[in-house]
Parts: sequence; structure tokens; C-alpha cells
Amino acid sequence: MIKIAIVGCTGKLGSAIMTNALKSTDVEVCYAVARKGNPFVGRSVSELIGGKSELLIIDDIELANNCDIYIDCTNAETFMNSSYSKYEKMQKPLIIATTAFSVEDIEKINLLATNIPVFMSGNFSVALHDFIETVKFYARKISLDTDIQIVEYHHNQKKDAPSGTALMIKEALLDANNTIDREKITICSIRGGNIFGEHEVIFANCKDEVVTFKHQVSSREPFADGAIEVSKWIINQTNGLYNMDDFCNV
Repeated sequence: MIKIAIVGCTGKLGSAIMTNALKSTDVEVCYAVARKGNPFVGRSVSELIGGKSELLIIDDIELANNCDIYIDCTNAETFMNSSYSKYEKMQKPLIIATTAFSVEDIEKINLLATNIPVFMSGNFSVALHDFIETVKFYARKISLDTDIQIVEYHHNQKKDAPSGTALMIKEALLDANNTIDREKITICSIRGGNIFGEHEVIFANCKDEVVTFKHQVSSREPFADGAIEVSKWIINQTNGLYNMDDFCNV
């Protein structure tokens, strides 16, 4: 049984992962970690997500020393300023389920991955990975006069725009076809209500043709389930930085 510590457990994704992991027979949530000062610290997980779990929410990663793996669902600033050095010290496999890192941050994460297995993705949906593979296939065949628009929709509390997933799609398209001008790929970010996540990729050429691909989720279940499946996989990997390509293409 894999023992998981969920860091950022009171957030939208963290609580969804915790809810699904508590139902799993393959993993065990042994620690739920929130930031210092969070009103749920010292209270049971059941008060946050319902159910019968009496696991208490703590506020220090280093107190979760008996876990097998960390899943971090905080944010880039908290991760780099408060958590990075602790993960470096704890030497446990790590899943990074947050986005908006700078180039310098990524360099430091790459350095961290020389000492532990690190899995980082802007989206843990396997179907989203397959969606990206599909648009990459199409992007290899487009004409030079084709403009590409990525439209992404998320809830109104999402802080980063464009989303990590939208940026991931853009980089995948550029990698798939090196004749695409980076400036021809634009991203439109829409924030509203409780939208869980929707991504459209629109290809429009100058021959009166438009082709659109779309991926949409109606809950956080795919992200939560994906992160749990990844945790079962990354635990057996050697040191290094991994992503959904590594997980889905084995």
C-alpha cells in the first residue's frame, strides 16, 4: 500500500485527490498538509470533505516523514519559497500538481529531480494527453498560412492565465512542427463561474477552412484519478523529471 501525503489538501484539486484516494484500495492517505494559518489545521479531514476519516490536517511537510510520496497541489510561489527545500531534505518521490513556474523555477526543479523522482504536469487527465497527441498529429500537416488559436476556460478563482495546460498545448504544437511560427499561436483565457476546465485548439487557414479540436471536463475526477495513478507509477521510477508523456507512453 502506497502511503501518500497530500500537500495543499484544502484546495480544489488537493481535496479532490484526497476524496478519491480515500476510496482507493491501492493507496493510503497518511498525511494531509495545509499551509500554516489555514483554519482547517488541527481538524479532521472529514470536516473538509465529508466521510468518516479522522486523519488530522497538519501544517508541516517535514511532519509527514512516514509517507512514500508527496503530491503537491499548492502554487508556484508556495512551492518554491516554502516547500522546495523541505522536499530536497525529505528525499521522497514527488508529484508537482501546480503550474505557473518561471524558467528559473524549472531549472531548480530539474536540479531537484537529479536526487529524487519528480513528476510534473499541468494536467493529469489521460484523455487530455490523448487530445494533445491528436492536435500534434494534425499540426504536422497544416499549411504555412494557418493561424492557431488556443481558447481555455476555467473557474473564476484560477490565478494563472494562461493555464498550465494551455501552455503545455502550445509547446506541444511547436515541438510537433518546427515550421510553425510561435507568434501564430495565440492563447485566449476565459475565467468564469465554476468551469472545471475546457480547451479548444482552432486551426484557421487562408483557404476558408477552420478545424477545431476540443477537450472538456465536467468535474475534477479525471485530474484526481490521474494523479493517483501517476503516484503508483512514479514510486517505481529512478531519479529524474517525468511528465504525462512518460506515464502514458510506457
